[in-house]
Amino acid sequence: MTTIGILWPGAMGSALGRAWRSAGVEVVTSLDGRSARTRDLAGDLTALGSLEEVVRVCDAVVSVVPPAHAVTQAEQIAAAVRRTGSTPVVADLNAVSPATMGQVATVLEAVGCVVVDGAISGPPPRPDGDTALFLSGASCSPFADLAAPGLRAGVVGSEVGAASATKMSTAAVYRGTKALLLQSLLTARHHGVLDAVVAALSPGAPELPAPLARDLAVAASKSDRFPAEMREIASTQAAAGAGAELYEAVAEVFERADASTAGAATPEQAASATDLDAVLDALTRRR
Repeated sequence: MTTIGILWPGAMGSALGRAWRSAGVEVVTSLDGRSARTRDLAGDLTALGSLEEVVRVCDAVVSVVPPAHAVTQAEQIAAAVRRTGSTPVVADLNAVSPATMGQVATVLEAVGCVVVDGAISGPPPRPDGDTALFLSGASCSPFADLAAPGLRAGVVGSEVGAASATKMSTAAVYRGTKALLLQSLLTARHHGVLDAVVAALSPGAPELPAPLARDLAVAASKSDRFPAEMREIASTQAAAGAGAELYEAVAEVFERADASTAGAATPEQAASATDLDAVLDALTRRR
């Protein structure tokens, strides 16, 4: 593979692009209609003018978007394939359920594209990091064979949906734990015992407060994306017979966090934002 197109190059997509470029691959993107922040993040990638141009020149196209937009993104890629006549491999790396991934594959396979189901576990890759890329499908070799610093690729199955199921299962643990902690500490704050609860947690895990403060801050900052991801997890678990109730509730936890970080439109949201700040401050002071 010689050219990969990243759609769209946010923090994760741009970092993936840099990792693959360091492995000797040409990486391009489109910044058409993107924000100034995205343009800054992707400033060192080769920018083309449109989605059609990316599809036309690339051997493979990578979709990295919020989970609620995964099917729409697939439809846009399919439309570009019809207009250009090019059929790149398409890797969907979004945090979606196997069922949603099946919808994505149906859209793209209908226009002749080979589809790779992929999922990212960990932060945006960096040379000294360890970000995992789960892959599944009939032909994962274009990505499985790329050795990029800080990015560990592994094939978890031959069927589209296996990588997404892996992501949904690991994210259920990571995101669910953060939601549990966030809910519990906000409750402690309400009852005036936040410092006591943080102190009680610390002896058994001295390293807990600092990583927890960081992780909860990240969770709060991305809480606009997390509800949709939690509902993809809920769908995955329901399909496995485990029920959707738990992660529907987790989605609501992140929705409340999103409301508190989006600006205080109501007195209740203002109080929620103050409580969240207090939780992060209490954890930071225990470093």
